[in-house]
Amino acid sequence: MILTTYQKIVYGLGLLGIVVMLTIPDMVIELSTELLHLVFELIFEVADVTFEAVETMLDHLVEHLFHTGLHDTQVIVYYIIVSVLAYPLYRLARVLLRFLFRRLKAIPVIYANYKTQWLLLRQDISYYWQKLPFISKLKWVLIATSTLYLASFLVM
Repeated sequence: MILTTYQKIVYGLGLLGIVVMLTIPDMVIELSTELLHLVFELIFEVADVTFEAVETMLDHLVEHLFHTGLHDTQVIVYYIIVSVLAYPLYRLARVLLRFLFRRLKAIPVIYANYKTQWLLLRQDISYYWQKLPFISKLKWVLIATSTLYLASFLVM
């Protein structure tokens, strides 16, 4: 199999990412959370500025069309915004409730499948363990014990 240049670049970047993640995981996690925070902050800021611009345009439009005062204009704009947002929120609520009720009806079936798979897996593991020779059982116990022993050093 001959790798193209782009595949080599992608594999190299993937390997570099794995090495960086293994050597400084705290910095990678901190950088990722900070970048996510920055993205969410920018999205919310743009949404706020857009909403304020729409509200200001509606204020000027209502004030110009109806020749109202500040309080009356704010009340009219409030009800315009509420009426524009109410229908999509109503439709979203109906879709989410339909989805939720479908999921609630499926829970017993999902649980029964999970329980059946778990019992079958447990029987397979039990059968496998019973058929192992003593030396293989001893190897498994020693591997598990030594792994837990070495993992305890990472916790301290």
